[in-house]
Amino acid sequence: MVSFTLRVVQFLSVVALLPSLVHSVPADQSPVLAGGLGPDCFSGTKHDGKPSGKNITIAGVPTYLSEPKKGTVNVKAPKVLLFYSDVFSAFFVNNQLLQDYFATQGYYVLGPDYFFGDPIQKHTTLDLEPLDPNFDLPAWLAKSRAQAAAALPAWVDAVKKRYGPKAQYTASGYCFGAKYSVEQAATDQIVAGAFAHPGDLTEAHFRALTKPLLLTCAEVDSTFPAQSLYRAVDVLTEEKKKYHVQIYSGTVHGFTTRANLSDENSVWSAEEAAKSTIGWFDRFTN
Repeated sequence: MVSFTLRVVQFLSVVALLPSLVHSVPADQSPVLAGGLGPDCFSGTKHDGKPSGKNITIAGVPTYLSEPKKGTVNVKAPKVLLFYSDVFSAFFVNNQLLQDYFATQGYYVLGPDYFFGDPIQKHTTLDLEPLDPNFDLPAWLAKSRAQAAAALPAWVDAVKKRYGPKAQYTASGYCFGAKYSVEQAATDQIVAGAFAHPGDLTEAHFRALTKPLLLTCAEVDSTFPAQSLYRAVDVLTEEKKKYHVQIYSGTVHGFTTRANLSDENSVWSAEEAAKSTIGWFDRFTN
């Protein structure tokens, strides 16, 4: 039997050559900037805390909803933040707590579970050790991408119907979810987008932007290395896009959602990244 670790290595090698295995490459074969998901996408620290949101269903998609306190929002034009999670899903406690923080800042926060109850932690530990020795990571990723692609359009439409056309919509994506926030920032569905340590992005994604984008980046990131970040900035500059880049020293891929709580720099970086995301969205909302 081929070991789980060997399968992961083989998969990552193939992804480096054929990014179409994890996302559809545009017809012009746009160069890949943020690569396929790697081991850092599946590692980190699990946090402790009591989430304050609730589980609802929107357009058939399980959704984590965290709401601001009553009396703190503009009911005629509420702020709505679409939270596109990493591979651990919107219902992972770390992501729930982050969504709850965003809600305390005056946003209705909705995180779709495009894994439909089958996040990565059902199969592996945070160290990418398999709980199921027969787990097929490439197949799981392909299935998850297909599920998200099929579910998100109707989900977004239903969210917009729920909060109305006067609501102010933003989107923030993390690793696996970055692709969706960037794609939405190329439409009129949101007023601003953001991502943190992304995966599966090409130059075409950045060229297509029509809305402001916040890029939150780790100092060390094998999925979105420095040369790719610099190229993304070149593209954004060439295309005269509105953007802001922030890089946190001493951090690695995944730091915004799975920070090492015993590392002061990691904790500070994650907290500042969350604050700056809200600051970015506040700039483009009322």
